[in-house]
Amino acid sequence: MKKPIVVLGIGELGSIFSRAFLKNNYPVYPITRQTNIDELANTISPEFILVCTAEADLQNALQSIPKQWKDRVAMMQNELLPRDWQTHNFTNPTVISVWFEKKKGMDSKILIPSPVYGKKAQILVDSLALIDIPAHTLNSEEALLFELVLKNLYILTTNIAGLAIEKDATVDDLRNQYLDLMRDVSGDVLRLQGALTGKTFSENDLEKSMIKAFQGDLKHKCMGRSAPARLTRALELAKAFNLSVPTLEKIESKYS
Repeated sequence: MKKPIVVLGIGELGSIFSRAFLKNNYPVYPITRQTNIDELANTISPEFILVCTAEADLQNALQSIPKQWKDRVAMMQNELLPRDWQTHNFTNPTVISVWFEKKKGMDSKILIPSPVYGKKAQILVDSLALIDIPAHTLNSEEALLFELVLKNLYILTTNIAGLAIEKDATVDDLRNQYLDLMRDVSGDVLRLQGALTGKTFSENDLEKSMIKAFQGDLKHKCMGRSAPARLTRALELAKAFNLSVPTLEKIESKYS
């Protein structure tokens, strides 16, 4: 019998992953707010623990992981970067950049295949394949960092630009009707990603990859309900790094 997989956070995406693991014959142990995680850690030795909490809850979730599980951690949050987990002393964590979404009352919507890196990556790829969600493994930490920055660029650019244009604008509208705004926002976002990672990235390569993701769902709405919080979070981080993000500041002044 396969070792169990622990899923921390059973929301929409956590439920999708749980179903995928069950299809792959892995027992699943959910962790909710009512679960005593330390008690569970003394009871089972899982294959890994997948953290599926919201971005705002990530640090509390990572801090709660028992020391005996620090060598078997997997993560899937949006706005995720190495700085988010490096202070927690995890050993070779597995990370998936999720390019599918699940909302209440609707099936999973896939934009592009989801890249995964880490020692448990193949389990994630194989399990998701069983529920018809494409994913693929990466072969380096550098490739993972590019993919994480790409996902952040996509989410932050579309959400924040969405605050400045009509409410129901799509990503197709953004690239065709508001290209200058898209590039101004993405430029600010990319400078922020550079500050957060200490790395430089090709703006041209990332824009091409972002447009490819747009093509996965051209009717995808720009402004999700988390857009205001994402803008606030980005501005707070930019301030902490003394970073100039004039387009984000301009949108914030108009939105507020």
